[in-house]
Amino acid sequence: MRLFMSLQPLRPLTAMASFTPELTVAYFLAFTLIILTCLQVLRTSIKSATDLRSTIRRYRKQAQGFRYLIAGPQIIDDAYSKADGKSFRVSTPSNDHILVTSNILIRELINMPLDSLSLHAVATEMLQPKYTMSGFEWQQQRGIEGTGFVRALRSLLTSHLPYFRADLENAIRQTLREELSKPEKDGYSRVNLFPMIKRIVTKVNCLIFFGGDLSRNEEFTAAALEFPQVVILTAECMRITPKFLRRLVASLVSRRHSAAKTLCRFLEPIVRERLENRSKRDNSNPVQVDCVQWLIDTSPRKNPWSPGRMMGEIIAVWFSSVHQLAMTATYAVEDLCLHEEFVGPLRQEIRKHLAEEAKAPVDLEGLPLLDSFIKESIRCSNVDAISCRRKALRDVILHDGSIAKKGDWVCIPQRAMMHDPSRYANPEVFDGRRFARANTTLLGGQLTHLIPDKEPSHLTTASIEWPIWGLGNAACPGRFYASVIMKMIVTQILLEWECKMADISSSRTIVWRSSVVPREGTVVMFRNQLP
Repeated sequence: MRLFMSLQPLRPLTAMASFTPELTVAYFLAFTLIILTCLQVLRTSIKSATDLRSTIRRYRKQAQGFRYLIAGPQIIDDAYSKADGKSFRVSTPSNDHILVTSNILIRELINMPLDSLSLHAVATEMLQPKYTMSGFEWQQQRGIEGTGFVRALRSLLTSHLPYFRADLENAIRQTLREELSKPEKDGYSRVNLFPMIKRIVTKVNCLIFFGGDLSRNEEFTAAALEFPQVVILTAECMRITPKFLRRLVASLVSRRHSAAKTLCRFLEPIVRERLENRSKRDNSNPVQVDCVQWLIDTSPRKNPWSPGRMMGEIIAVWFSSVHQLAMTATYAVEDLCLHEEFVGPLRQEIRKHLAEEAKAPVDLEGLPLLDSFIKESIRCSNVDAISCRRKALRDVILHDGSIAKKGDWVCIPQRAMMHDPSRYANPEVFDGRRFARANTTLLGGQLTHLIPDKEPSHLTTASIEWPIWGLGNAACPGRFYASVIMKMIVTQILLEWECKMADISSSRTIVWRSSVVPREGTVVMFRNQLP
């Protein structure tokens, strides 16, 4: 799970993103449980406490923890401002977060042994796979058997992107045209942006993950779209539900795991056949070119996994590839609407790189303004206030003396750091050219006040200054693919569509824990600009 979990916003996939009837019920259940828990804590504390002051302190900390659910990013930002560059502690309903900001502590966090600080244990706690993924459950640690998946996503997926390029672009283009096919009298098609982007991301991900046949199957793609959202919703309910009720509540919220069961029903015969072909070294059948095949090929050979285990791993990786990518792409499109001054220069850059006679694809890596614009969108919107989470599997004392008790998390407050005026010039101003101008200065051998980087960087850079993808061995292996898809979506909109917000004054986000999620109801107007 650490593979795509390192996609930091591609990250705490713990936000509830729409006010569907199911979500309304979930919110009601969540806050009912919170109130009951608070009352129980207060009753128990008063009964057992030997002094009122101790009871008040305990209750106050519990209340602060529950406030984190609906104001996590602001709580972290405020604590960061008061910490003056030192590590600090934030209480949540389940544990404390120790947030580190210095280079020394961040390196210590990343290099800490896995039996001390674990990313995989964070994923298990956040996603509750025992209850959310149709019974599939991870161990607290993943050993060398997980390294093959890194190769599948970082090397094989990335190297095959040119092979899929035309099909991915066509899928994005056609899906946009289908979604925006009913303009109103003023020529604009109005659409709820976040749901549309999720459908686009699901479509292209299905193509590269499962191949053309399944990507065209409406029942399968509907389940593939629903599954990540159901997992997020169910996991949140599990984290605040008493243990004896979790299986019942999980079954109700996930509709008896219908999406996961649909995915497994389609995938099981495919996975079983491909595993058999590999074990027999059967070369008579052509090798499939998709992520399922690469994940199978890089899975352990000495002690091969069963089809059930293999499907569980595939579904886990699929979950991690959808939600955060869709959120980040949604904010990038919203920023196109909100910062129209960059639309013209971006179009000009793209058209300049189009090979007019050969009509070759746009060189996405040769578009410094586009790269800079999306980075600035991520910096300003930041779908997650923290990154590089690690769970303490035992008490850990950090370099500065901070203590992470067993069960606590150690994290980086990336949103606060990216809005720190000592690190970024005018951090509250959206500057789509910020990173492009900084790179030009850095390439000239000079430092810049625009960003904290000491050398040129790009959207896919994984560094202490840009930790959205994770760091070290846990840096997201799928970040190159995610970058390409984001750029394809933005490029296709710029080349073919005009867009603007239907209501720029309405709230665009929902906060849950540390996540800042696009609202499902935000409407964007699109008008085809092609003759």
